[in-house]
Amino acid sequence: MPRLLHHIMFICLFICSATSTAQHVIKIGVGNFPPFFIEKEMNGIFIEVTDEIFKQLPQYKLEYIFMSNHRILHEINYGKLIDVACNVFPSSQVNVYLSDPVFRYRDVAISLKSNQFKVNKITDLQGKSIAAYQGATELLGAEFKQMAEANDDYAEYPHPKETTHLIVSGEKEIRIGDINIFEHDLNNKYYKKNINVDYENFNVHYLFPYVYSHMAFKDQTLKDAVNKVIKELNLNGSIEKIYAKHKMK
Repeated sequence: MPRLLHHIMFICLFICSATSTAQHVIKIGVGNFPPFFIEKEMNGIFIEVTDEIFKQLPQYKLEYIFMSNHRILHEINYGKLIDVACNVFPSSQVNVYLSDPVFRYRDVAISLKSNQFKVNKITDLQGKSIAAYQGATELLGAEFKQMAEANDDYAEYPHPKETTHLIVSGEKEIRIGDINIFEHDLNNKYYKKNINVDYENFNVHYLFPYVYSHMAFKDQTLKDAVNKVIKELNLNGSIEKIYAKHKMK
């Protein structure tokens, strides 16, 4: 009997130990626009940042689910498919908990050097044909929004590569969007076939400050834990090292 009791106690301790060390799966909704999110490689700069954060929270195991930005917002607000959403802006008006700013963009205006445009301020964009990313009018300030609403040749597109194609093809004169995405697009073999798409053939107009986005959580406790880690990683430079490794502008 004592031997049986000892055996039972051993099994109970083993089960309790296994339960205590088991990781809780967190499903994270992410977009698909290189170099920030790359579905084919299950990687990207913003995924590296997210991985770095959750290294400090080893009780969680991450599962990335790639989907459109529209779907991400729907799922984090109303769905059951994800627990966390990456790359959410306050203007999205989500009904969940936003982390501290963590993902960084460098939005710029880009034009062909051959056009010789002088674009030193936002009002210089007026009258030019412009391709911008979806939501730019809500993120880039009141002056930009006013310019866009008064410009009949201004349009926004859901995928960044569309804006790159439009300026490379000459269908639009100005591209508004992240400079790192633009450089990544130009390195695509589709564009490399065209000798006129070298990065040096474009002017970059730095009209905007950095733009930051957040992680969005259904669970406030998890958000608080992540915010604590973000503060620590900002202090020790870990997040900045990821951006520097990829030579983000």
